[in-house]
Order: sequence, then C-alpha cells, then structure tokens
Amino acid sequence: MIIYGTNPVRESLASNRIRVSEIYFSTKKLGFECRGVPVFRKSRDFIGKLTGTSSHQGVAAEIGDFPYEDEGAVQALSKPQVNLVMLDRVNDPHNLGAVIRVCDGAGMDAVIIGEKFGTGVTAAAFKTSAGAAAHVPIVRSPSLAGLTEQLLKAGFTVFSVENGVEAISLADAKSHLSPRNLFIFGSEGEGISKALLRKSRYVVTLPMRGHVNSLNLSTSVAAFLYKLF
Repeated sequence: MIIYGTNPVRESLASNRIRVSEIYFSTKKLGFECRGVPVFRKSRDFIGKLTGTSSHQGVAAEIGDFPYEDEGAVQALSKPQVNLVMLDRVNDPHNLGAVIRVCDGAGMDAVIIGEKFGTGVTAAAFKTSAGAAAHVPIVRSPSLAGLTEQLLKAGFTVFSVENGVEAISLADAKSHLSPRNLFIFGSEGEGISKALLRKSRYVVTLPMRGHVNSLNLSTSVAAFLYKLF
C-alpha cells in the first residue's frame, strides 16, 4: 500500500503499528532520512503517478498491507474504561479517514469496520485521517452483527447514534455510559442496519435545530464523542 502526504508518512514512522519500507520525496528532506528507512528523491510527476493523486505534498511511502487488528484484541482490552466505535456500511474512504481522525482525538480505543460492506483503509482514507490511521487500531470484521453480539456477552453497553422514535437525547446518553462501551454510527445514506439497531441497548439522537435533518458522518461522531468525554 502506498500512502502519501507529510503527516501520514511522519505518523507512520512514529507508529509501532506501521512498517514503512521506502519513502519517496520531491521536496526538501523532512527528517525522514534519519529513521533508517530507504529514502529516494523523485519528481512530483513520479510521485503523482505512484499515488494516483496530485495532493501528495511531494511525499509518499510504501507500507505493505494495512495492519488491521484482530477482533479478539478489542474483546481482550482490560483498561478501566474501553470505548469502541463501529461504522456500518461507510463506503467513502474520505468519511472513514475523517472519522478515524476524530476517534484518535477523542481517545477511542479502536474503530471497527465491516469486511463485506463499506470501504477499508485506503490511501485516501489514510491521508484524510492526517496519519491517525497509523495509531488507532482498526478492526475489519466479517460480521459486524456477530462481533456486536460477542461484545454484548463481554459486558459492553451498545449505543447506536440514529434518529428514532424511541431514541434518547445526547444529553441523556452520558448517564448510561459503562466501563465498556460500543458506539455505532451508520452511513449517511443508509444509516445503521436493523440487525445492529436490534442489538443496541440505547439509540441516541443528536439535536437538529436548523432546517436539515442530519450532520455529515465525521461531524456526528465528533459531536457525540466530545459531548460524552
């Protein structure tokens, strides 16, 4: 996998989860040559063809396959407070990247995405995350419903963020937090699947006081998490 952009490459070098094998740059050196990774000076055109984008900032790196975490790793977390975010059917890598960035800022322990439906961590998602994808554990599950059931059995309280008749308010959600929480968000188009909604202990709605009835995904995640923590 080729990643690009100054922050994604820098954060990958600082992470113990990402293995950078080669770096390409067309601008001034940014200290990357001090990390023991082979560095090659190339033209911006070369890096543009390598990355397939003009927004590479003159820096790219090869990291191999993205290192997804195993499902068992999040179930085994033994911190006093564990908070996970699950994304259901999010297809836009830019949305995924923006959410990963928010989750890193809010101190979430992992982000869970689906293997069958929705995008994985692509180079575009990595860039949009500003390198946060190098630090936040990402789990790609073959069955979000199955994993949610396992987390319920492990004592997690499940919250789905979705407008609904029986939804509680964002202000009320804080009083229902437990030491182990799973927060589910759906795509802007399809929302959260009925299978996941049925497994949720609480459905939470965000207050909308204007003329449109929803926020974009990363804004919803940010509003929810920063209100709660």
